[in-house]
Amino acid sequence: MTPSRSGDDRVHFYLPSFAGGGAERIFIRLANHIVSCGRDVVLVVNQDKGPLRDLLSGDVTLHVLGAPKAALALPRLVRYLKTNAPDVLISALTRSNVTALAAARIAGVGTRVVVCERNQFSTFVREFDPIRQTLLKAAVRFLYPSAYAVIGNTAEVTRDIVAVANLDGTQAAVIHNPAPDAQQMDAARNSAPDHAWFGEDRPIAVAIGRLVPQKDYPTMLRAVALSRPDLRLIVLGEGPEKTALEALARDLGIDDRVDFSGFRMDRFSYLVRADMFLLSSVTEGFPNALIEAVTAGVPSVSTDCAGGGAREIIGEDFPDRIVGVGDAAAMAKVMTSLLEAQDPERVAADRHRIASIASRYDIGRIADAFLARAGA
Repeated sequence: MTPSRSGDDRVHFYLPSFAGGGAERIFIRLANHIVSCGRDVVLVVNQDKGPLRDLLSGDVTLHVLGAPKAALALPRLVRYLKTNAPDVLISALTRSNVTALAAARIAGVGTRVVVCERNQFSTFVREFDPIRQTLLKAAVRFLYPSAYAVIGNTAEVTRDIVAVANLDGTQAAVIHNPAPDAQQMDAARNSAPDHAWFGEDRPIAVAIGRLVPQKDYPTMLRAVALSRPDLRLIVLGEGPEKTALEALARDLGIDDRVDFSGFRMDRFSYLVRADMFLLSSVTEGFPNALIEAVTAGVPSVSTDCAGGGAREIIGEDFPDRIVGVGDAAAMAKVMTSLLEAQDPERVAADRHRIASIASRYDIGRIADAFLARAGA
């Protein structure tokens, strides 16, 4: 497709807020990287709040719509598009994508909208009640074909949204999430986490993610209970399932070995000291926490979650560390085998091989891919 120029040639990103999710973190990093390369960048958000606010570069122009949710942001985004006529708007997360596409249609200023799916839509939408499922599916099928490009962060996520929205195959593309910079991990190694367990001679597993059903922490807790009795688990994340998960840990008799430490900005300092990383999700797109663990060189065990991201990241190099969704026994078996591989040379070689995977996901290459697909 040949881009049509409409007015404002800055690169515009659109997010709901600065919430602590993976999509927000990735798109803030992309905005920061692109502006550091000399392009003017604008980040449009519904709300100027969330724990990631301080990560945004001061060189990125911030525009706050002041709407509590994506649907209510529609008239304000329409007004913004009419006033500024941006050439490109790159949006992330399904409901924001729907708002962005609807706003562009109404504004009629020729903005090329690139929408990005971060999870397998067919699985993600099941979290909603039947009425909301029907409405969201209808909106996606109606609006997504009008996008300039539709980006999935894994092949499986992309195939799924193509089928759901009946897209032209040339309209869709796979662009993975970027890995953290190696310098971030080096800095983390020089900054100890505020957790007493790292001062003790016992193995520690780390998990990162919201405490929600999608992450299936019950499977992870059951795997910990089935694994070596000296293993401890630190979970970095907040969410509505915390009370139930703490109760399950007590029922399993592992509450003294599991710590729900909440959302932590210094999560890298936990990762670089962990003996392993655990992911037990039912569905993920391209799991940021997993690529962060890989960059840190941490042996990782993951479920073969819908979306295919875990398989794409470590499945080729470490197929034995991918287990079935909900299979606590299989996860525990892999965890135990990793803990028993204590030969220092073997451990060091394993960590080096793991960390080398991250080079495939360089942020410069990924930012260039986004700009190319957006015609920017």
